[in-house]
Amino acid sequence: MIYIYDGTWDCFLTAIHHYYYDRQAVTNIESALSYNQNLIDEYRIIPADKTKAKAVEQAIYNKISLESLDNIQRCFFSELQGREMWILKYIRLGFKIGLKIDSMLGDQTVLNVLVPARKVGIECHRLLGLLRFELLENNIYYAKIHPDHNIITFISPHFKERFADQNWIIHDTKRNLASLYNTKRMIISYMDLTSIPELHSEEMRFQDLWKNYFKHIAIKSRYNPKLQKSFIPKRYWKNLTEKKPDN
Repeated sequence: MIYIYDGTWDCFLTAIHHYYYDRQAVTNIESALSYNQNLIDEYRIIPADKTKAKAVEQAIYNKISLESLDNIQRCFFSELQGREMWILKYIRLGFKIGLKIDSMLGDQTVLNVLVPARKVGIECHRLLGLLRFELLENNIYYAKIHPDHNIITFISPHFKERFADQNWIIHDTKRNLASLYNTKRMIISYMDLTSIPELHSEEMRFQDLWKNYFKHIAIKSRYNPKLQKSFIPKRYWKNLTEKKPDN
């Protein structure tokens, strides 16, 4: 039996709930966004159920730990192929041995979850420092990101606290996913933001000042592009103000 879920966190946890309570022999859990159906395997569509999803979250918290729940969620949002079954095997092991699971670093079942979770954590840390807001003509701050992993859920609360008095949008252009905040409420939703207002005139002036400062603060004799790329991978440069070409 192969479970098909809609690609969301809640629906995935619902599939985990059905695995335990329906006691079917599940060979795989696949997202409806990417699975390829064949004539041999038997498929079951799993609808999302928030009550069942919360029950699974609570069970992981109670039987394993909050840290394990966090690692599972980060692994899921890594979007790596095969992560669903990695997580299911990790949960099965965690329910058996409990809190000590994350100390078993020699176990491949554990590493299959912890390694992607760590990659997601590293990218979140990077983007907290590399994300650049730009002021638009409508006085909304807008930031583009193009991360390897689906991290917008993890980084948005930081900016909600950091810029609580501003209206802003964080736009994941790779997934057409955006986090929107209006000083009162934050939502994360799929949307097409291909047409956005022009930059505010003050924003363009400050960008020019910042790029000029960035050029002149550098010490030419210590220029080391290899080291710079190790700290700030080149795939992030296109959204950095200081790396944009002059107007």
